[in-house]
Amino acid sequence: MNLKDIPFAKLLAVSDSTSEFLFELQDDEKYTNHLGSVAAAAQFSLAEFASGQWMLNTFPEYASQVIPVLRKSEVKFKKPALGRVRARAIVNEDTRHLFITELTQRKRALVTILIELVNDDLEVVMNGTYEWFIQLKNS
Repeated sequence: MNLKDIPFAKLLAVSDSTSEFLFELQDDEKYTNHLGSVAAAAQFSLAEFASGQWMLNTFPEYASQVIPVLRKSEVKFKKPALGRVRARAIVNEDTRHLFITELTQRKRALVTILIELVNDDLEVVMNGTYEWFIQLKNS
């Protein structure tokens, strides 16, 4: 499954990116705010989709077995986002192992995913943590 295919992602026109990046928003006036930079809501949404896609890519065997719900998020806008914006996940191996252990033992788990949004010069324009609550469906 690719989250860019869900209705809201289609509305935003979220698109696949290169292997280093999960998704991107193209350089398009429709994303801009009153200052001419990419609107905070568009950046937040791109990062949220990227965090969900990271989970699907990392744990495909659980995709049909779990109910994921975004529990909380904290974002920091570092500089105006101009032009194309791309999202990448930064997650360490311990997070992956802890998630699997907790989900297996407790039938539910929390996982926090750090997402960076970068411009074409690879400058970080926003970073955020997205904490997901995940529960096995038959629990």
